[in-house]
Amino acid sequence: MWIMCACVPLCISLLWNGSAAVQNTTGPDKPRLPRRTRAATARPERVWPDGVIPYVISGNFSGSQRAIFKQAMRHWERYTCVAFVERSVEESYIVFTYLPCGCCSYVGRRGGGPQAISIGKNCDKFGIVVHELGHVIGFWHEHTRPDRDGHVGIFRENIQPGQEYNFLKMEPGEVDSLGEAYDFDSIMHYARNTFSRGIFLDTILPRYEVNGVKPPIGQRTRLSKGDIAQARKLYKCPRCGETLQDTSGNFSSPGFPNGYAAYMECIWRISVTPGEKIILNFTSMDLYRSHLCWYDHVEIRDGYLRKSSLKGRFCGDKLPDPIVSSDSRLWIEFRSSSNWVGKGFSAVYEAICGGEVRRDSGQIQSPNYPDDYRPNKMCVWKVTVAQGFHVGLVFQSFEIERHDSCAYDYLEVRDGTSERSPLLGRFCGYDKPDDIKTSSNQLWIKFVSDGSVNKAGFAANFFKEMDECSRPERGHCEQRCVNTLGSFYCACDPGYELASDRRSCEAACGGFISKLNGSITSPGWPREYPPNKNCVWQLEAPPQYRITLLFDAFETEGNDVCKYDYVEVRSGLSADSKLHGKFCGGEKPEPITSQFNNMRIEFKSDNTVSKRGFKAQYFSGKHDSLHLVEKNILWQRQKPKTCTPTPSLGTTTTLGHLTASG
Repeated sequence: MWIMCACVPLCISLLWNGSAAVQNTTGPDKPRLPRRTRAATARPERVWPDGVIPYVISGNFSGSQRAIFKQAMRHWERYTCVAFVERSVEESYIVFTYLPCGCCSYVGRRGGGPQAISIGKNCDKFGIVVHELGHVIGFWHEHTRPDRDGHVGIFRENIQPGQEYNFLKMEPGEVDSLGEAYDFDSIMHYARNTFSRGIFLDTILPRYEVNGVKPPIGQRTRLSKGDIAQARKLYKCPRCGETLQDTSGNFSSPGFPNGYAAYMECIWRISVTPGEKIILNFTSMDLYRSHLCWYDHVEIRDGYLRKSSLKGRFCGDKLPDPIVSSDSRLWIEFRSSSNWVGKGFSAVYEAICGGEVRRDSGQIQSPNYPDDYRPNKMCVWKVTVAQGFHVGLVFQSFEIERHDSCAYDYLEVRDGTSERSPLLGRFCGYDKPDDIKTSSNQLWIKFVSDGSVNKAGFAANFFKEMDECSRPERGHCEQRCVNTLGSFYCACDPGYELASDRRSCEAACGGFISKLNGSITSPGWPREYPPNKNCVWQLEAPPQYRITLLFDAFETEGNDVCKYDYVEVRSGLSADSKLHGKFCGGEKPEPITSQFNNMRIEFKSDNTVSKRGFKAQYFSGKHDSLHLVEKNILWQRQKPKTCTPTPSLGTTTTLGHLTASG
């Protein structure tokens, strides 16, 4: 397993699957100029099949971070033939997440399941994400190539302790140059002071001058010419063709209109914003005609690779009808195999937003997302999923010009198929709208921008939604099933908690108690209580009785705000009953007597600081006797500990070692 890290100090882990070559630590003497090779993976199993890299972005990233990730992926797509696509059912895919290593990624395709690309704190910059995606595609750091000592010198004495492994050389069997030169300008190259003991101490420097000066290293702005050339070789990109990402454009066969050569292969990939469609129009067509267009032809596929569904194969001199994609990508391939000389072809395309969307899941984004949307746009989407389901809509990011009544730019969502359907919301500003669920299998969405302020726009996922908890099996939950948008989860009654299978319940803290007297403690007492616990005790006494709660010990995280860990006491059994108090900190609450014959006690802890918790005793009795007992308890707390009298009060209620009569 190989993980590589970006050139930031947060990178703290590199896993080696074999022995590492011993690195040269001598200073940069003036060498002869050797043949320069590059650091791309030599293992074919690490290359992504067809150049398609499925991805998932974890839910803990903000909308602006997601936009940066997508900009970085589109940057690689623009200059190479790789394609990043949202994962559907693919077994192998990358997951944007946050690991302890900070900024790190596997090199190439690991296979057999998900693999992490970690974008940690201070890593969410365009250039750093492009760098990490370089590892995903199959690039090692440029300075770790086996022959690097002919190009750079490493100053081991200036490297931070524990970071030396970042400067080790790769084994020759791990790297294939593919005939490309060492690239000081590569986005995969470290800067001169990466992992340095001090900002003015160099850890790596070029050994020779280029055009009379030492070349700068460590840029994080864009792919270099060498990065692009190496990636195109690694993924066997055709020399002819390109990736087109503008909202409109044109392309033509090589040499048009003066004829094309024989035995050519060109591939154009049109990729626009998800939620948009592509209209492709041929403006000229003059290719060698053959049966089924067997020889010279131009082929259109509805997707991002050669295996996508075929829209048409064309040859001869008849202009094809306009072609409309079903999604945001088209694949166009031109092949020639004859010596017949024709003009070739030319075509124009345009991205259109909105339209009918008949799919069970997908993504809708504002035009030009993740860049600013364009002015004076109006897009209407009509989403239809399978019968018997609802449509769920979840926003990943949202930034539309703010206005109190959303008068300028806005997104409108309706429960149905038209502008007359019930309004679910009209949104603008910078706050993500809440998740949306329709009452049927159809959803209507309209985006409008005026001619002035433009923002980043929105990105949202739609999917078919069902209530799993309404089915007879209730999600196979033992006690309670809670439906959520796109999923569900199991829950337990008070006094129980979910077992490890996340379906069944087992006894835990809390519960329903009808005994007249007893004690209650926080989970784990007298040890520290665990994090993320929620315990509810429901106490019930006979009619005309009251319940008194006495704390013997109390220590939780918090202060007078009680925002994190706390104990809450109420008269009644429900969460909205009369509140007696919400307690936290280190001071014991005073005795509490219920208003009626029941009491609710809730303990809650968060995921940070844990304390010893609490121990409390409760006892039940009729109101008058409890009033006397409370007074006796207060007196008992204040009296000298050597005196243990037993008052004679008539009625007897037992509380631990104390007996009170009235």
